[in-house]
Amino acid sequence: MTFALHDAIAELATYNDDPAAGGITREVFTPTYERSVEFVSGLMRDAGLEVRRDAFGNLYGRLEGTDPSLPAVRTGSHVDTTLNAGRYDGVVGVLGAIEAMGSLLRDRRLRRAVEVVAFAGEEPRFASGCIGSRAVMGELSRADLDRLVDRDGMSLAQALAGAGFEPDAIETALWDPASVHAFVELHIEQGIVLESSGEQIGVVTAIAAPHDLRITLRGAADHAGATPMALRRDALVGAAEAMVELEKLAVGSPSGTTVGTVGVMRVRPGAINVVPGEVEFDVDVRDSDAEARQAVVDGFLAAVRVMATTRGLTAVVDEIVRDEPGTCAPFIVEAADAACASLGVRPRHMISGAYHDALILSRKIPVGMLFVPSAAGISHHPDEYTGREDIDRGAAVLGEVLATLAT
Repeated sequence: MTFALHDAIAELATYNDDPAAGGITREVFTPTYERSVEFVSGLMRDAGLEVRRDAFGNLYGRLEGTDPSLPAVRTGSHVDTTLNAGRYDGVVGVLGAIEAMGSLLRDRRLRRAVEVVAFAGEEPRFASGCIGSRAVMGELSRADLDRLVDRDGMSLAQALAGAGFEPDAIETALWDPASVHAFVELHIEQGIVLESSGEQIGVVTAIAAPHDLRITLRGAADHAGATPMALRRDALVGAAEAMVELEKLAVGSPSGTTVGTVGVMRVRPGAINVVPGEVEFDVDVRDSDAEARQAVVDGFLAAVRVMATTRGLTAVVDEIVRDEPGTCAPFIVEAADAACASLGVRPRHMISGAYHDALILSRKIPVGMLFVPSAAGISHHPDEYTGREDIDRGAAVLGEVLATLAT
């Protein structure tokens, strides 16, 4: 394998809206993102792929098969980032797939077409992640494009139009599930399991899914010096109590694999000498076991209601997203195991705790995932790192899997 893959990863990292922060910020549909897509498009063309973008901005690079009547095999991930992120999340799955396609072009005669896909907006600039894969699965309506907004109030429809796409035409981006034989996503693990166990490749068997909620607590914004503790209706203290309860419920989940997180909080009015009168916080509960996840969500919401009554607060609950966990197709898992065996790599079967575009696709088409190690499990951070040998190995395994599925 040449070093072109790693040169491309380094070059893509220069498409960055906030280099002074130390990491990479490349949010979907920004001018910087659009330039990065043009760069990746050029890599696809150089690899001999036929390039196109759909009405939602998803990028495709296609290698035609010998039998156009057969459903295609697809692979890929995303090249957008969250704020101040690392250079490998999503990128390894797109650029690694292009590298794998190079070997397929050189060495294989495939019956099925193979396509590399760079999905638009896996990271949640517009509150919901995986918007590109949701669009191709028919899970975004035209009304959703107006409803979903970023932190600056720009709607998804406005962002699409600003990037040169037509929001009213998103239905043309839909995939026909019958036209896709399989989808395989190569990704960094974003956890520490592979590194801790000394294993080189993870073959994913199931993907955990998020149930995300926005909780708004309203009390009274009183003077911090003149309001006795017993007379306060402090929304922030109520939120703190709710977060502690969420942790208890997740730790005690019947599956033992549920996780609960509060990663965003907005406190109003936000002055040191004013009792917080309103708090809005976003809750993320995930598991590959849907029943266990629901038990945690139900217990949390019941605890919020009790807390709000006790503290004299009002509580409003809005659902952000509720995705069902996904299962990887056994025939893709078998192909991945066989690919590892042929390359002398011992795979580890594992569950993905993070969600990916493959999760959204799994509702209608067969999917699989391959993981490569993440140093110290760090992701969504400037220190995110996966070694060259691990990336090369992942791309090689992916190439074998694609060849098996497309032959």
